[in-house]
Amino acid sequence: MVSTFRMRVLTTFLIGILEFSYSVRSEELFSKPLDHTCNGDVYDKNGPFADSLYYVLVGLENETPKQGYDYYITSPYPNDALAYGHASCTSNVAYSDCDTCVKLARAYLMTVCGGRIGG
Repeated sequence: MVSTFRMRVLTTFLIGILEFSYSVRSEELFSKPLDHTCNGDVYDKNGPFADSLYYVLVGLENETPKQGYDYYITSPYPNDALAYGHASCTSNVAYSDCDTCVKLARAYLMTVCGGRIGG
């Protein structure tokens, strides 16, 4: 009886430690961006480049976790409206962490570099 109780306590403790380390790890992953660069050129938010940018960012968000954590995309719009992007996640993160990271990166990019061509 005593050993069963000890095993339950130990198991509960280990599961608690794993959950704690997972949540800390996730917070560390998303707590601060490593780097960013914003282009100085500004685009018209109602113009064709805005559509191109939206196409690329949504594609990166939706496909990066599904495509081996490394995805390149180019918009189908030609000339001055052309946009391209690349997103990647390290292979040792969970699918959900990669998904969250790419979504947060998009939000960060739009906040920090909103209205600029390139980021």
